[in-house]
Amino acid sequence: LANKRQERSWHRRARGPSVMKGLAAARGFPRRGQRLHSGIPATVPILLAYAAASASAAPSQHVNRGHLRSFAETGAAFACPPLAGSLMNRMQTLLRSDARCKAPRKALAPLLAPMRGVRTFHTMSVDQEATESMAVDGMMDEPSKQYAGEILCNRALNMKRIKAIGFDMDYTLAQYIPETFEILAHRGAMEKLVKHMGYPKEILNLPDYNPTSYQRGLIIDKARGNIIKMDRHMYCKIAFHGTTPLAKGERSNLYASLNQKDYSAGKFANIDTLFSLPDAFMFAHLVTFVDENRETYEQLQSKSYEQIYKDVRKAVDLCHRDGVIKDRVAEDPGKYIQSEPGIIQMLKRYKSSGRKVFLLTNSLWDYTNVVMNHINGNSKLEDRNLDWLDLFDLVIVGACKPSFLEDEYLSLFRIHPNDGGRLSNMDNALFDPPEVSLASGKVFQGGNYQHLHYLLGPTLVAGEQLIYVGDHMFSDVIRGKRSLGWRTALVVPELESEVDVVLHESVRRKRVMDVRELRDELDEWVDKLSMLLVSCEDDENCAVGPRRDQIDTELLKAQNELDQIKTAFSGELREYHEKFHPIWGQVFKAGYQNSRFAQQVQTYSCLYTSKVSNLGLVSPEMNFRTQEDLMPHDRLEDTPIRRIIRARAKDIVQSLGDVGADSG
Repeated sequence: LANKRQERSWHRRARGPSVMKGLAAARGFPRRGQRLHSGIPATVPILLAYAAASASAAPSQHVNRGHLRSFAETGAAFACPPLAGSLMNRMQTLLRSDARCKAPRKALAPLLAPMRGVRTFHTMSVDQEATESMAVDGMMDEPSKQYAGEILCNRALNMKRIKAIGFDMDYTLAQYIPETFEILAHRGAMEKLVKHMGYPKEILNLPDYNPTSYQRGLIIDKARGNIIKMDRHMYCKIAFHGTTPLAKGERSNLYASLNQKDYSAGKFANIDTLFSLPDAFMFAHLVTFVDENRETYEQLQSKSYEQIYKDVRKAVDLCHRDGVIKDRVAEDPGKYIQSEPGIIQMLKRYKSSGRKVFLLTNSLWDYTNVVMNHINGNSKLEDRNLDWLDLFDLVIVGACKPSFLEDEYLSLFRIHPNDGGRLSNMDNALFDPPEVSLASGKVFQGGNYQHLHYLLGPTLVAGEQLIYVGDHMFSDVIRGKRSLGWRTALVVPELESEVDVVLHESVRRKRVMDVRELRDELDEWVDKLSMLLVSCEDDENCAVGPRRDQIDTELLKAQNELDQIKTAFSGELREYHEKFHPIWGQVFKAGYQNSRFAQQVQTYSCLYTSKVSNLGLVSPEMNFRTQEDLMPHDRLEDTPIRRIIRARAKDIVQSLGDVGADSG
């Protein structure tokens, strides 16, 4: 809806005199903040005037299609008797007579129907034909927008101060193909649940893995068999018990009284990495299966939800250890690992810049050698070699993060790549000079953060001079930041599609915000009426007294309208989020608040981007600068309470005076 800023924007962006003429049609209507007949916001005629002006614009003037389409698709209009006069007639005349306006005529026609009805809130949408017609008529001529590999900054970072940069491997340097890689974990784990953990073979008939069913940032409630999504305030916005959605009341009963400490008490598991998505899928379907068949199978009667989760984790870990997954990848890496050009050049550029470059991964040597050879262009068994080691100054495998970042007593071992990966002790790792330890080889297994800092050299100031790039929110980012003060960069593959949808659905998002603002306008009107009544409760001589019944009636109508628009807003917001994911919505949002995952990204990752090769799009000397942080008081003019208080200061006295004059 139109506030002063939007009005100025329309004046500025629209080309040609048509918009000015249309706005002139609204002359004589009350100003913003005042009310029309029956409590209708005074901004409505401004919107309709803008629509009429847009409809009358010549094609050569190229009215900003975002504004016209946003208004037409908002589908929010009040039937108001005062608007049924000259303005509506002007719009109808323009739409009937101007042959140049075929598209606006189709887009705006649905908005005219409710003008003839009674005082009701309506929601409408533009049909596909209208949208296509607008495109044909050249009114959707803005260039397409998409994510271009930007590296986004939460905390300012001058790379000139960085002396060492480290990389995780799985889902960082190596992005896996979900449809092939993750399904190995799912199928292998389901078979192990049957063969080794006593589950009935009928679970093998459960749905096969769908990599789009869940998303990072969700939380598994192991004790209750639920999967939930929370906003940054730890409020549960979406919850499923197994594969069954929970209603809002059920969610509130379960989670409204929990605090942050409860969620870290061992009863919950965070989906911090894409590796965990098969776990969530299996857990949800097994919970539903056990609920439905507990009495049918004796072996399920003692299975608690927490035990089911433990069984799933054990089965998946076995798949990673016994070769079910990694042996298949070694046979044909290209089938399971995405191609990502630019990684090798990026690593070479950082190393040639004089920085220490290291690899720190939980994967063991044999598998690391396979994956890094594939990234270096040597996928076939006969072509594999150790040339990729030249990309790094130090390689640590089998790191057991996050323990690597916390436990200073973990032992370090040397790996001998040319001797079948043989291990040898490194008892003097923290006593021999780093150059002596590295002279015999730079590949190690295990150890802890002290070994890493020591081997990177005595001039390194661990923390501010070291940045680590990974994909695991807890093991790579949170623990490195909290425990060691490392600078961090998070790889979020979902970011690309997330940003693309945000840009593609900008008109729909504008519609959501418009309906939200209309809700705030009605909130303001309800509060104003309530204030009139409350201010005269104990004053028999109050000027409002003679019209109290009328105000009560108007307040009831306004509250009904507010309920309707709240429902409409919830629907609009839900449709917008479904464009990202049909169940869980945006990864970075929960409702219109940041999600818990987004809050963690903002708090703990200095940088974040969709893939590690994006770091090669800028110089190793790049100075990453963050945007200004804004709190509600920094955007005071946009806050609903600001409008309410300002309107109260100007209008309440005037309203009381008008009522007093009428009663006199």
